[in-house]
Amino acid sequence: MLYKGCAGVIVLFAALVLYSVFIFDREKGELEWREAQAEKTAEITYTDFENWTAYNISKEGSQWTSTTNDPILIGPTMVTSQAKQTYLRIELSVNGAGEVQVFWRGTGESFSEARSKVFSGKTIEIMVDGDVEQIRIDPAMKPGVDFAVHRVRIMKYR
Repeated sequence: MLYKGCAGVIVLFAALVLYSVFIFDREKGELEWREAQAEKTAEITYTDFENWTAYNISKEGSQWTSTTNDPILIGPTMVTSQAKQTYLRIELSVNGAGEVQVFWRGTGESFSEARSKVFSGKTIEIMVDGDVEQIRIDPAMKPGVDFAVHRVRIMKYR
């Protein structure tokens, strides 16, 4: 009897793992499909973050550390191109478990929870409806977290 119960748990666990892999692959496939179906109007890549504005963050070399539970890194204002969609890819490393929140805003908008998404992982990819003028990265949710942003790539599509 105990064997049947364990087998059910194992089957349920395997189903959940397969479901999560399927959902991840579907989202990745949707990003690729959207990118292939549209005309690229702009591409911007950042590898130097000296011109980004940092709040509640200390910096030593290429290593950054959150000093409060709300560290903020804001990118420069980008030229808008009447894009219908904007693709964001952010590559970073964060020491310790935690989440990264990415915000975006268009012309005349402010950053808000409604235009943000929370991620965990080293590579963040998202397709946003509309033309993005500026992004904000909140790399941690607590003080004392070391992180480095390696690359931010933004592609705009019409």
